[in-house]
This record gives sequence, C-alpha cells and structure tokens, in this order.
Amino acid sequence: MTADVASPSPDSPPQRLLDAAERLVSEVGAAHLTLEAVARAAGVSKGGLLYHFPSKEALLQAMIERHLRDIGSRCTGSESDGRSPADRLRERVRARLECGAERRSVGAALIAACAVNPALMSGCRMRYRELADELVKLRDGGFERAALVLLAVEGLLLGELLHVSPYTPAERERLVAALHAAADRALASEPAP
Repeated sequence: MTADVASPSPDSPPQRLLDAAERLVSEVGAAHLTLEAVARAAGVSKGGLLYHFPSKEALLQAMIERHLRDIGSRCTGSESDGRSPADRLRERVRARLECGAERRSVGAALIAACAVNPALMSGCRMRYRELADELVKLRDGGFERAALVLLAVEGLLLGELLHVSPYTPAERERLVAALHAAADRALASEPAP
C-alpha cells in the first residue's frame, strides 16, 4: 500500500519524496529512477523513503495516483453537486486541455513506466471506466458526441506527451478553442438537472 499522498502538508515526507521523484522522472525518465536518487533529492535517508514507499513500484504507483488526483482536482464538482453530467464533462475537457507542461512531462514519464509495468495502469483504467460510465448517462447521441470530443482531447495530449505533436502553439490554441466549442455543441442537448 502506498503512503497517504493526499496529506494536507506540502512539506510532509511523502509529499517531498513524491516531488523529488517527479523532478527526477522528468529529468531522467522512470526507467532510470532509483530509490537512492529520490531519497538524496528529497533530503531523506533511503530507509526514510522505504518507510513511506517500500519499493520503486509503490513509489511509481503513488506518483500515478497523485497525478490522477491532480487532474481530478482541476475538475470542480462531483455527481452530488447537482451539476449535470454534461457540465462535469465540459469541466473535464477544460481541465485536461489546461494541464501545464510540467504535469505533461511527468505524465509522459509515468506512461513510460506503465509500458514496462502495465499493472501500474490499474488506477488509470478505473478512472477511464468511471468517465465512460458518466458518458453513458448522456442522452440523444450525447454519449457518442462527448466520447469523440474526449478522444480528440486525449489524442492531442498523447501526441504532446510523446513529443510527436506537429502543432505550433498558435495552432494548438486554435485546436483547444475548437475542442471547447465541440464539447459545448456535443453536450448542448443535455438538460440541466
């Protein structure tokens, strides 16, 4: 089990370890990440690191969980807040498209780690299933329209993560505006709760 990475204190040892691991993963990649390097970068002993994360896999899993939680926290609201599924999906599109370069860099390194150890993707698979379950609630073709917009968003982001995106910053801005407009059109038929 991983440490509680949702700790309110940004200076807690697990948070410092995760911050250091993210910096290192961005610099050297997940394949070259070592527990010794993380401990050194965080200013703790290897034993201190092992107390919170008993293996490299546990550390990577905690990093992935924190990354997913960070993306989720950018999406305001929940099913219990009275907003429609369409409004929550619009928020998800906005949050995903506004993810900063640093988060994308960490995401790319974590994807590489998952390629080596597919079991690390279990949290991602669960989140995608939850998102698909939200889409199914949309009526009158909304599922298909919303799913296509989200697939386009994820495709744009994946291209950027893999450093194969051919778009200039100006072209990306135009695409982001078009994706927001497409999300609005795709979800326009959804009534308010």
